[in-house]
Amino acid sequence: MRYLGLIVLLLALAILSLSAGRTWLAPSALAQALLDPEGAGRMIWNLRLPRLLVGMIAGAGFGLSGLVFQTLLRNPLASPDVIGVTQVSAFGAVVGLFLGAPVVLCAWAGGLAAVAALGWLAAHPRQGIETRAVVLQGLALAIFAAAGTEALILRMGDSSAGMAMTWLSGTLNGAGWSEIQRGLLFAPLLLPLLLSGRVLDRLELGDDLARALGLRVGLLRAGLGLVAALVAAGSVALCGPMSFVALAAGPVARVVAGGRPSPFAAMLTGAAFVTLADVLARAMAPTALLPTGLYTALIGAPVLILTVRRMARN
Repeated sequence: MRYLGLIVLLLALAILSLSAGRTWLAPSALAQALLDPEGAGRMIWNLRLPRLLVGMIAGAGFGLSGLVFQTLLRNPLASPDVIGVTQVSAFGAVVGLFLGAPVVLCAWAGGLAAVAALGWLAAHPRQGIETRAVVLQGLALAIFAAAGTEALILRMGDSSAGMAMTWLSGTLNGAGWSEIQRGLLFAPLLLPLLLSGRVLDRLELGDDLARALGLRVGLLRAGLGLVAALVAAGSVALCGPMSFVALAAGPVARVVAGGRPSPFAAMLTGAAFVTLADVLARAMAPTALLPTGLYTALIGAPVLILTVRRMARN
């Protein structure tokens, strides 16, 4: 029933997103526009619909990758935007913009490099990878990557630097069907994460018990971590690093799923989070073209505060 509520919420936000903008459309006008893509519905089909779909794809990716990293590391703070995966992916994407190379491939390279660096930095000679060390080393990695990105932007021309700065704030402005085609490149990577619910459930029991249940713990952690990094990097390449989406989607999805790690709920939550933020961006200032990432930060920051308070109490 809770999943159904989440689906209904996402559909309601999608309808609201198609209606919102400089010109608000009534439900009847929206239905008429959707049925007339070459006439009255041109604005919907060319601007609002691709913007909605890009936001939902990116949000689903951020939500899924956030839940997987948080579960693998057994830490609600260990989302890709906290442990540096998002920032290094963004650095890779900016390198791609600077060199004229494919942005998606460069973002993927950044995401994989971040996971490799974290595995090396947080490795303990006897205890393996220490999850708390991953978060702390990830914070340092995120700061280092952000500094590198700023240094690179300073070497760009004015117009390219302005575009890069806007993109880094997390924006859906200008999103079109070409971005959806880019999103379809990493959409197949969502499938293994969506099917990983039972594995994540068992990994939460601890490595020893998971091994006793027949899981190849090391292989599964490495494989799921790499796929989650690719999904997070692909989402970054679509619309920039949307702050707090990956961090907030996991805990909310657990509430929906009764405390269990549910990839399906995390995917829906991430998509709904970005869609809600984009509706707010256009409703609050329809002519200002404010970045959607500004509103994901405004919504997600309280979730971070509540998460830290909950960890402190426990």
